[in-house]
Amino acid sequence: MTVIRRGNTKKKRMTAAEFESVRPHLNMTEDRINAARAALVENETLESIAQPYGWNKQAVGTAVNTVWTIFQRVKESLRVAEAGGVSYAEPSPALPKGWSRVVLDAPDRLIEKFKREIEEAKRERDA
Repeated sequence: MTVIRRGNTKKKRMTAAEFESVRPHLNMTEDRINAARAALVENETLESIAQPYGWNKQAVGTAVNTVWTIFQRVKESLRVAEAGGVSYAEPSPALPKGWSRVVLDAPDRLIEKFKREIEEAKRERDA
């Protein structure tokens, strides 16, 4: 999630995955959900979204704000749960002895090299 600042305005943005994570919590018409997604994920202007629906930009803004508020509540709920030691992630299968699980950020070229080395290590382990 990012908030882009331009002048005195804030532009709310979400990834497609973030948006889909809140979709089950939305008690809105499908049109309002689609309009909010167009603004938050696709970065379309409120005016361009409102026009096909025959709405004004404030109506789209209200849908965006509703989704954004629910998104913030979901994030806070997960943060509190994780701080309390609760994880909703699927349990991962056990790793072989001497292996560890990590999450890392790296350039694509290094990730590809790392993946090749992991595959080689798996072949050696299974041999």
